[in-house]
Amino acid sequence: MKRLMITGINGMLSQNLVKEFNHDHEIFGLDLNPGIYPDEAGIHVSIMDLNNAEAVKEILKSIAPDALIHTAAYTNVDRAEDERDIAFAVNANVPKMLSELCAELGIPMVHISTDYVFSGESGPYAETDLCDARGSYAESKLAGEQAVLASKANATVIRPNVMYGHGEQLKSSFVDWLVGELKQAKPVRIVDDQYNNPTYARRLAEVIRIVLDKKAWGLWHFGSKEIVSRYTFALKIADTFGLSSSLINAISTVELNQKAPRPMRSGLICEKMKNELDYNILSIGEELALLKEEMDVA
Repeated sequence: MKRLMITGINGMLSQNLVKEFNHDHEIFGLDLNPGIYPDEAGIHVSIMDLNNAEAVKEILKSIAPDALIHTAAYTNVDRAEDERDIAFAVNANVPKMLSELCAELGIPMVHISTDYVFSGESGPYAETDLCDARGSYAESKLAGEQAVLASKANATVIRPNVMYGHGEQLKSSFVDWLVGELKQAKPVRIVDDQYNNPTYARRLAEVIRIVLDKKAWGLWHFGSKEIVSRYTFALKIADTFGLSSSLINAISTVELNQKAPRPMRSGLICEKMKNELDYNILSIGEELALLKEEMDVA
């Protein structure tokens, strides 16, 4: 049986990766916390600080995975303005170190980046568009993906945007939060001036399998078919789950008074993935229907 190593195994995407791969892979996870996986389930979690290059190298050599999927990241966009050094240590230095180790040990690598590498002034963006990161988080993620792509590893960088999905003990899940608030008849405020084509984590896990199976190294964008405001996305969620949209109030980003800049008119063009990997890009409605089915079963 093949072996797969996943960093940040307790996160939303990683939980979906476990579902995608655990029937035909032995899974090894690295995380700062023990997490949700029992060892007897064929999922082996090691508690580890990824900044410890020697420890990471030792475990990679001992396990010799058939692939490494790097999902771990520093994701607090506003706090990164005050913790720039930490953001760069996690988002830039760690991917660089991992890609160099993967090159040395002959391990294929998939690295998860973000649409924040673009300014967000003139989206949607294709893989060939020039990056223009704004803010410490964005700059650290751009440095990380550049290091991975410049390495000699067989490596793929995938950029999602506004990732959503389902999982256990998640720190942040927009859909779970919104559904929970609306079910309790609580009013919510959602920005109506940030535009993206959100990425469904379950489908991104499928994409990662295809990338590894096809050895499709390089840079890829993945999101849904249409680009909408965060407010419109919230309305679609309410409609999918049969909840009242009257509780959803539109506000502007300025009203939130956030420290770090946000990409306002972003979104990712997914034609390369559709054409070269033959992967169908679905509408937000189609993907939310899949998510509802997933959450009803869970």
